[in-house]
Amino acid sequence: MKFDHILCHYSEIGLKGKNRRFFEDRLRKNILEAIKIRCVDSSVSVKRYHGRLVIELKQKGADLDCIKEALKDVTGLAYFAPAFESKQDLNTLKKDAHALFSDANFESFRITARRGSSNIPLKVRTVNDEVGTHIVETMKKKVNLTQPDANCYVDMFEDKAFVYPERIPGQGGLPVGVSGKVIAMLSGGIDSPVAAYLAMKRGATVIFVHFHSVPYTTPASIEKVREMITTLNHFQFRSKLYLVELAPIQKQIMTETTPRYRVLLYRRFMFRIAEQIAGKENAHALVTGESLGQVASQTLENMEAVGRVTDMSILRPLIGFDKQEIIDRAQDIGTYDISIQPDQDCCSLFVPKRPATKARSEQLIKQENSLNVEELVEAGVESASDEIID
Repeated sequence: MKFDHILCHYSEIGLKGKNRRFFEDRLRKNILEAIKIRCVDSSVSVKRYHGRLVIELKQKGADLDCIKEALKDVTGLAYFAPAFESKQDLNTLKKDAHALFSDANFESFRITARRGSSNIPLKVRTVNDEVGTHIVETMKKKVNLTQPDANCYVDMFEDKAFVYPERIPGQGGLPVGVSGKVIAMLSGGIDSPVAAYLAMKRGATVIFVHFHSVPYTTPASIEKVREMITTLNHFQFRSKLYLVELAPIQKQIMTETTPRYRVLLYRRFMFRIAEQIAGKENAHALVTGESLGQVASQTLENMEAVGRVTDMSILRPLIGFDKQEIIDRAQDIGTYDISIQPDQDCCSLFVPKRPATKARSEQLIKQENSLNVEELVEAGVESASDEIID
């Protein structure tokens, strides 16, 4: 059985009231972009249809497997279903259900019909009973409503019906691009790409900033973040990356401040520079991969003391995740194997043996009194180079 449509369902968009059309249009655009990028030989159209989006496969040779893989990464989709068009006619539905099951190896089955409107004359129970009885009699199979080997879904609308065998889970959330821009600080570790992904899943367009300590460390971390962003582009399609030199700031911190505060001072400068880049990009929040209590710098006291340097909202999507949960999510989105490649993170340079775990903002301000804060921030911003990663 050759499918000629894909039904795309969303959940949260249906709650958006007067803004619903805006969210649907963005989701439609993202679906087309995902298929265009990853399935270059497949021509499709996407239309709004009775509270869902319907993809029409224009070519007989459209690569359905490729399209399915592309749709799995589109945020905003609750689930999607490759289907073929049918009619609101019991005889046609019986024939189409039989054709659907003819390619399947199964002993038990279930028919699940539903109506898109109460104006549709065919009743759900009638379709379930009549089509189910037809399959029992013609294919000698058993009905199992709880754990069937095979399913046949029938979605009925006023002018047509669709028949399909499965509902494939999507990413959920909101379409990338509906929630504005954010700046994600990408370190090259396991956590920060997962945090960036979660921001994308809530509809944010993510701009990346990576701080490096080249030439005091190797350029490996830069190549890692480029590879990470290429993977994250499965969800966002195209990204901007800023590369910022942190080494001059680290050198002055190392010579002028108390060792136990070094990492926190590094991070305060990162936040200041990221805030400047956010202003340039019209971004509205900073995103970090911090998880409460995971490392010494991520205690409540330290996060508060570091965050005081910016007036911007700081989003910490992983704040309640434990390490295994973060690893599991990193594996799901494809960044874990990249993250564990060896490299030298900028914050691993000049790290003290006993870092502060309960610093106060006034303690860090006192340390910064011996630094040329404004000059260092300005130099950091000026050092930033940007590139587009497709």
